[in-house]
Amino acid sequence: MKHGLFSKTLAVVIAVVLVCVPLFNAFGAADTITQECPYIYIHGFMGTDLYENPDDPDSDVIWPPSTDSILAAVKVAIPALAKLVIDKDWDAFSKKVMPYAYAIFEPVMLAPDGTVKDNSGARMVYPEPEDVKSDSHLNFKYDWRIDPIEVAAQLNDFIDFVLENSGSEQVMIECHSFGGIVANTYAKLYGNSKIRSIVYNTTAIYGEGYTGEMLSGHIVLNGESLTEYLKMTMDRNEYRNLINGIFKLLYDAGLTDAVCALGNKIIDNLAADASTQVLAPLFGGWLSIWAMVEDDAVDEAMSYVFDTLYAGSDVDRSGLLEKINDYNTRIRPYKTETIEQMNENANVYVLSRYGYSGLLLVSSWKTVTDGTVDSKNSSFGATIAPYGETLSDEYLASADPKYISPDKTVDTSTCMFPDQTWMVRRFEHSDGCATSDELIMKLLCYDGQATIETFGEYPQFMYYDLESDSIMPDTLVDKQVEDGFFDKIRLIFEDILKMIKNLFLKVIGR
Repeated sequence: MKHGLFSKTLAVVIAVVLVCVPLFNAFGAADTITQECPYIYIHGFMGTDLYENPDDPDSDVIWPPSTDSILAAVKVAIPALAKLVIDKDWDAFSKKVMPYAYAIFEPVMLAPDGTVKDNSGARMVYPEPEDVKSDSHLNFKYDWRIDPIEVAAQLNDFIDFVLENSGSEQVMIECHSFGGIVANTYAKLYGNSKIRSIVYNTTAIYGEGYTGEMLSGHIVLNGESLTEYLKMTMDRNEYRNLINGIFKLLYDAGLTDAVCALGNKIIDNLAADASTQVLAPLFGGWLSIWAMVEDDAVDEAMSYVFDTLYAGSDVDRSGLLEKINDYNTRIRPYKTETIEQMNENANVYVLSRYGYSGLLLVSSWKTVTDGTVDSKNSSFGATIAPYGETLSDEYLASADPKYISPDKTVDTSTCMFPDQTWMVRRFEHSDGCATSDELIMKLLCYDGQATIETFGEYPQFMYYDLESDSIMPDTLVDKQVEDGFFDKIRLIFEDILKMIKNLFLKVIGR
């Protein structure tokens, strides 16, 4: 009896210790973060809603598109597609569908000169002055369609407002995705003296490969790229191994290729109408899109849009061209120089994500991305093997192992700042979690320039763990790297058993 009581007591004590120790660690980690100046978050592309009239609190949202407008297009497209299969009349199909596609996107199209139409835009509401403190967390909201140079001027005003009312001399900045372009444009035009520290969180400063390809008319589908893209969309689904196994069976059976063949036929027959009526006026009219085109793809993209798609057009787009060329002249050539100058005067950190294939609609889909931005670009120059491959044995033999990822796909020694760059595997572009937020705040608030050696719990190479919803040191223990045939079969059966168990629990009401 005494032995049983002792065992139970010991078990309780151990349980309490196991629960409390992580809490003590968490409290200790939080205590190390001392915020001395305001934090400003600069969101990325499509990072905030757009309104018909942002000054009107009852104004309709024009982005994201309304469910009604999308359903209206779908209701028309499905019977039109069925008719197309029978009569093969592509012109009739285009005339039926394109007006509905245009109606979805027309409210967010800019004027032909690259300016906002009808006063639409984001709600850029400043906080009350008395609410701005040295430890404030603030969001800088802006219209992500417009000229980065115009947004940079708005950011300059916002930073001045924050400094004036907080009594601080500098701010900390986290910029995500397109927000990196905004921050870099600001730094080029207004300097970096007001910035204490900055985290470039998977930014698009150096562009996205697929953006230039699509603006140049290089659009194509293939079964392998579609399969890998679908697998990425299921990466957070608890039955992802089973679903991915189904995707693989569909690909092996040739059904995915058949879908892509139909898709390519639609693209071939509708590309001209879709590009001139919808895609070019929409994406080709957004200054933000042009800023995200890679440097070596700008000339071809501009030639295709303005000299091919708009050939013979009587619409005056000289204002749009002037704005694109202004960015290409004043900002684009100085991106690296601007970032290097930032590093001389502020604490600079780069957070990049990798592990996914590129966009399924372009030939460069084997470029490794975080699902959106090329990982080479967001890391400011990492050497990364093509998707599904590893760095060659010859390359690895001469590389510094300190900068090689555990999965042998990434070499960070070629980054602009090798010791200030963190890579997170299988962490999608816009995802966040408590541990990644903690890392960012630790970096921003650190007294001095931190490096990949500063925080033992946050080494250079990490991965996102779905079960714990956290980033952690990459030890290749996640199930996605088990590539053997029997490993895959085992994981699929585990998902089947998990599904059966969950269905059973639902049936019995638990």
